[in-house]
Amino acid sequence: MERKKDERMVGVPDTQVMERDTDFARLADTLERIGSMMEETGDGTTPGKMAQLAEKTRRVELNIAFCGHFSAGKSTMINTLLGVNLLPSNPIPTSANVVKIRGGEKAARVYTRSSGVLTFDPDTEMEKLKQFAVDGDTVEWVEVSYPGTFLDERSSLLDTPGIDSTDAAHKIATESALHLADVVVYMMDYNHVQAEENFNFTKALKDRGKPVYLVVNMIDKHIDFELDFDSYKESVEEAFATWNIRPDGIFYTSLAEPDHPENQYEAFREKLLALIGERERLIGESVVHSAEHLIEEHMKGIAQRSAAAREALENRLEALAVDGVDKSDAAQAEAALREAEAAQSALASRAEEARKQMEKELTALLDNARLTYYSTNEAAERYLESRKPGFKVGLFFAARKTEEERAKRLDALLADVREKVAGNLDFHFKDLMSKLPEAYGIRDEDYHAAVHATRIEVTAEFLAALVKDGAGTREYVMNYCSDISNAIKAEYHRAGLAFIEQVTARLRQQAEAEAEALQARLGALRDLVEIHAGLAALAESERTVKERLRAILREGA
Repeated sequence: MERKKDERMVGVPDTQVMERDTDFARLADTLERIGSMMEETGDGTTPGKMAQLAEKTRRVELNIAFCGHFSAGKSTMINTLLGVNLLPSNPIPTSANVVKIRGGEKAARVYTRSSGVLTFDPDTEMEKLKQFAVDGDTVEWVEVSYPGTFLDERSSLLDTPGIDSTDAAHKIATESALHLADVVVYMMDYNHVQAEENFNFTKALKDRGKPVYLVVNMIDKHIDFELDFDSYKESVEEAFATWNIRPDGIFYTSLAEPDHPENQYEAFREKLLALIGERERLIGESVVHSAEHLIEEHMKGIAQRSAAAREALENRLEALAVDGVDKSDAAQAEAALREAEAAQSALASRAEEARKQMEKELTALLDNARLTYYSTNEAAERYLESRKPGFKVGLFFAARKTEEERAKRLDALLADVREKVAGNLDFHFKDLMSKLPEAYGIRDEDYHAAVHATRIEVTAEFLAALVKDGAGTREYVMNYCSDISNAIKAEYHRAGLAFIEQVTARLRQQAEAEAEALQARLGALRDLVEIHAGLAALAESERTVKERLRAILREGA
């Protein structure tokens, strides 16, 4: 069916109307998509509100919500504006609905939770409607359409329960309708303007991006000689400004005395007509603000559903004891864990690294120790000469004298070698071995005594055993001296390795003890990092959902 063109769109090209409707249809599709995504997370409330918002957007319907105290005269004001008594002088006595009045064919509909939609004649069955609506558990929404008012089929007034009701359901009903309101008219009794509840409610509306018009009703109660009216108006404006509330307009009205000199009823009615004329702009802005607020409500629901997991993590965090770490600082916890893991890794390799370093120092000592000099070479040459076949001393008793000479030359070589070992190797070897454990914080008197008790004996038999057959050249003398040096150093090397192994074993014991103590800290730090990761994951999940929903809204708006 072709949509009837608005009276206020007369003269506007059909193409512009179609483009406008297409824009709102696209926005409605976006809202439905967001609502479906919300429903997938288990949200049982916000998706329904988003669906209502999408339906209103698709119809391009302007809603002007009347809010305020029971005593402010909202229903009477709406009846007066419409020129017909569609509402009782007090709100319909239900604790869970809002009454919506719009233009269109004459009908009154009650949207129930279990019985579908009930229809009544607003001219003849309003009392019946009121009686039925008493059951707040049954009624979700009341809608009255009526022709001949300044409202059309896509312009509505919402009469909400009083926010000062002692029945919490009244406040819930009012709150549940605000996402559909494009403009809010907040009505106050002349004598109750500066009630704190007025400031809190209107500030919340402005924070949600709603246009808010204040109506101070029943100004006929004003007594001019107590305070002139201009001063009264100034006090009202200052009171709201103190709360950082900047209403879009303030009107002072009296329905009891239409001719009251300060009555702004006609100006207020003209403002409503002007707002209806700005339907598209107001809806376009309001729907986006409402969707953003619903996304915030949805995120609060997600946070509440995550509360148990978050609380469990926070309880674990509270119970943890980690010295030297601010438990609330995730970055510090990460850094402390990396430091502890590095310490653990260092412990595992510390003994082996120390062994390699000690062996390196021992090798350097042995390589740099010079054990053979010119005198050693001379003594070795003379000794080797005595080992040659045919060597003989004297004519008489030659055998005995030859052995004596050979022994004499061996003793001379032995004395020279012992001297060089004592001065150039043994002292430095014992000094190094003694200092090795101290470099790693180990003090052991028994080890120290064992080092200094070490004896690497160089004997005549040792030197004789190194002589090879065929020794007779000058070159061999040099090789023989090198063999002596290498053989002696090999003995010291074996002794040194034994001491190094003792130090390494001590370092392993130390590392194991430290690792055991470190393991408890590592466990606590890993728990701490895991807790922060869990909390961060919850926050990131919520942030991602929020950003995704808002991005979709921006794209469709």
